[in-house]
Amino acid sequence: MASILNTSITSYDYLLRNCYSTNRNARKSFGRATLKTDELVKADSSALKKIAASLRDIEYDSKHGKSIYNGLKVFTESYNNLIDSTDKASSPQIERAEKKLKKFVKENKDELEKIGIKVSSSGKLTIKDSTLLSTDASKIGKIFSSSSNFTSTIAQHATRINRLARTIQRSGSSNQSTAAATPPVTTSVMTANAIDYQA
Repeated sequence: MASILNTSITSYDYLLRNCYSTNRNARKSFGRATLKTDELVKADSSALKKIAASLRDIEYDSKHGKSIYNGLKVFTESYNNLIDSTDKASSPQIERAEKKLKKFVKENKDELEKIGIKVSSSGKLTIKDSTLLSTDASKIGKIFSSSSNFTSTIAQHATRINRLARTIQRSGSSNQSTAAATPPVTTSVMTANAIDYQA
């Protein structure tokens, strides 16, 4: 059984920058504090859609262990950021779309927790490194690869939220208040020397 603790292909920083390419300020807490809620919702939903697509394209074997880990780390961070930003949105349509997204994730709670991604009662995600890093890559692939509908459904929810945020912003009825300075949720407490995710 090959765990995912092996070689690296794609770094965490690269993935995060790429996923937040539509609004780089949204990937750091100090930048998020300067953005309006609708801007955050758009950036976070776009990031979640991108990382979901990226995870579908990864080869789930031990050779790509760090890429898998980094991808899941960006996935949980962008997902949690989206939950934070949609919670602050004043649109009932976005609120309904967020509820559907959280419901879908909670429906997959057992499968996610088996591979080391804890789903809280609020719907947010946390990586449990000890479990994730000892999980066979193929088991992770059963949830996140292109052979599963989990990531495609996540991307559909993110796309819907992104479209709603864009429509609301164009109509001028968006929440114009600057978002509170809530730092992006830390998804892991892993020490740097345990795995070099900057490789």
